[in-house]
Amino acid sequence: MKLYKLSLFLLSILITVTYTVSAQGPVLRDADNLFRDCQYEKSLEQYKKGIKKLQGNRVEIQRATFQIAECYRIMGDLKKAEQQYLRLEKKNYQKDNPIILFHLGSIYNLRGEYDQALKYYNSFKKRAPEDSRADARIEGCNNAKMWTENPTRYEVENLKKFNTREDEWAPRWGNDEKRNSIIFTSNREGSKGKGTDQWTGVNFSDIYVTNKPKSKNTDWPGEWSPVTTLDEGETLNTGVNEGEATSNRKGTVYYFTKCPQDKKKVQGCYIYKSMKKGKAWGEAELVYMGDSAYNYVHPFISGDELTIYFASNRPGGQGGYDIWMATRAKKSAKFSNITNLGPNVNTAGQEVFPSLRNDQELYFSSDGWPGMGGLDLFVSYNKGGKWQKAENLMVPINSSGDDLGIIFDENEAIDPKSKSPYLAKGYFSSNRAGGRGGDDIYYFLLRPLVYTISGYVRDKNNGQYMDGVEVEIEGSDGTSYKTTTDVKGYYHFDKTKILGSTTYNLKVKKTGYWENGNTAQQTTVGLTENTDLKQDFALEPIPKEPILLPEILYDLAKWDLKPQYKDSLMYLYNIMVKNPTIVIELRSHTDSRDTEEKNDILSQNRAQSCVDFLVNEMGIAADRIVAKGYGERVPRKLEKDMYSTYNGKKYFFAKGTVLTEAYCESFPTKPEKEAAHQLNRRTEFIILRDDYVPSSDNIDSVRRGGGGIALVQERTVPVTVVGDDVKGACFANSKSMEFVIGNKSEEIFMNYADATRFLKESIINLDDFEDKAAAIKQEDGSIIDGVVLYLQELRVGDDYAENVKVTVKKNLPAAFVIGDGFIQNEWGNFTIDKSRSILIYR
Repeated sequence: MKLYKLSLFLLSILITVTYTVSAQGPVLRDADNLFRDCQYEKSLEQYKKGIKKLQGNRVEIQRATFQIAECYRIMGDLKKAEQQYLRLEKKNYQKDNPIILFHLGSIYNLRGEYDQALKYYNSFKKRAPEDSRADARIEGCNNAKMWTENPTRYEVENLKKFNTREDEWAPRWGNDEKRNSIIFTSNREGSKGKGTDQWTGVNFSDIYVTNKPKSKNTDWPGEWSPVTTLDEGETLNTGVNEGEATSNRKGTVYYFTKCPQDKKKVQGCYIYKSMKKGKAWGEAELVYMGDSAYNYVHPFISGDELTIYFASNRPGGQGGYDIWMATRAKKSAKFSNITNLGPNVNTAGQEVFPSLRNDQELYFSSDGWPGMGGLDLFVSYNKGGKWQKAENLMVPINSSGDDLGIIFDENEAIDPKSKSPYLAKGYFSSNRAGGRGGDDIYYFLLRPLVYTISGYVRDKNNGQYMDGVEVEIEGSDGTSYKTTTDVKGYYHFDKTKILGSTTYNLKVKKTGYWENGNTAQQTTVGLTENTDLKQDFALEPIPKEPILLPEILYDLAKWDLKPQYKDSLMYLYNIMVKNPTIVIELRSHTDSRDTEEKNDILSQNRAQSCVDFLVNEMGIAADRIVAKGYGERVPRKLEKDMYSTYNGKKYFFAKGTVLTEAYCESFPTKPEKEAAHQLNRRTEFIILRDDYVPSSDNIDSVRRGGGGIALVQERTVPVTVVGDDVKGACFANSKSMEFVIGNKSEEIFMNYADATRFLKESIINLDDFEDKAAAIKQEDGSIIDGVVLYLQELRVGDDYAENVKVTVKKNLPAAFVIGDGFIQNEWGNFTIDKSRSILIYR
């Protein structure tokens, strides 16, 4: 007989006994007395014999049938119990005894037949509206359907090597400190009790143990030794039911449940303890928790052994069995201050099998909270010293059967699928369908969700893979990472960088390519499986030839930009906003009429009017755009077949035509000539470079609006002061990097890893090294430590230096170490204002 089932029914038995004794007749007296004494197997046989002698006594026949059903239910034979309850239902026994409807609902609930269970629970509630137990069961049936269709990510497997055809339940650590020993309860063959339990007719239960040997096998749950009885000396395991043990951290003291038996009267179940003496166990001692008329079972001891949690049906609780706790000042003292854990844990039903995780998470089993069927596993979190409302662990941890006795394995183990540590793992017991016996030991695990982002970058024009492309991601959690594509155009951000419930913005960048169209977004929000997110890019190269703008027309010999043609410049404006690092030349061309000098002046003024609009009205930085008038000196070459409309008529011009003055004047009619000259009058732009970095002067001028009286401000650079180190941001060849000021030095050092990255990303090349190709190891292409290279430009704040000599050195505290002497020689004397975190030039 499983102790947890025995103890849960003791309370209902006492209630049943009251009814039985008051109503018993001489025919069923022996059966009733055996039932009262919890000898269900013998009681069942007496009821079967007695019912045959009750001819014509309808009331006693129905009562005997009910008692037979109860015996089967308590003994766990639910199929036969169902048959008896259904027989009573046909006789309308539920009219005065609606409890049979509740029991039938519970039987179907345990089988996972939730619609049938709901039918009986609702019928019971109509007949017994004051009984709140049905409410939780009805809610549980409705939840169970949803939980079954939407299980959690936990995985559950039967731990077959622990289990037999009998019952194994309530796994606990045999030594919580090392967690290499598991103890559990079983009524398997070989238990110490002689014969069978007089209450149930099955074997007595004992405490068993299995150990985890030292092994190179790192898989989890790994190897475990053959299961053996915990106590060969018969001092801890005896001839009665023992089980549901818990140990102190070192495994030298065990607390467990024991149910003494007396053939003549009902005995309860109580908590005992036994101390290890050498390799043997000492005599079991009763741990007093109160009046022996009540049961005290399922102990769990805290890590410091000063608090014990247990289940009991003692008075003052919420219902049947509740979770209680007791404390003591020292290990040698008796427990006192027995406290009920309250309505956030306990219900009018049964709460049993408490266990702690990290002293802040209480796990237990309950049939009073909405659940899947029988006993479900729940957790309550301790916040501010108060236990929070219990939460169901749902499917697949819970099933329609009884699920109980959970423990967690906090030792790190690597999941072979994700190559990352499991998020959670442990053991529990269940009598769910598909097991080896009745109750079995199961293990559970929660694999980490692993995400990656990867993809390929191609040239949009030729379809070729692009190496050396910078790929940057920024997460909604504030993280950011960069990488570059390999020779196959491939990039990859691994599981350490891509986290769950995070949205990532991706941006790719390559010199000579447009920045618009180079962004994307990927998210792990809502993903419930390991996912390799894919994101490819196709970058469009910046044309080396001028790019024609939409038509901009002017009055004859005028350069004022008309309002209706400002929209034509918005095309260029949008390009510059989406590509903030490009610097362009805006070009204006005229036709060949009038003198070259006048056309040069006119085209320059027209180009400048366009630039003025973009700078003054649209806010484009002035140093990002140059106005250039070409007059008539660059006749247009048509890149495609075109039509030019003059006076409402279209004129065709073939691809490859060069619109020289001679060509335009070669047409016989004026309209044709005008159509040709019209094509030459155009505004276009060309990219000069794509490494623009805004200066603080530009930012200030935008803020001030460019006019008025400018105040002379001190020259400063933001820095961070950490101890004796002064750190700041600099731009090396237009790349933002971190620097540290070096003391008493006129040299600049560059960190080896950053120099290597610069080389791989073509920010520098071999010609930038003082020793050229000799600066690189030929066997692997790595930079030789200590070599000298020259940066095109080094900028700190508003100041910069060109052709800057730096020495490559390993293991520097920042990308650059800039000597204080270099700063003084190049940009002037300075001081550090720690309170304001700035460098101030004097």
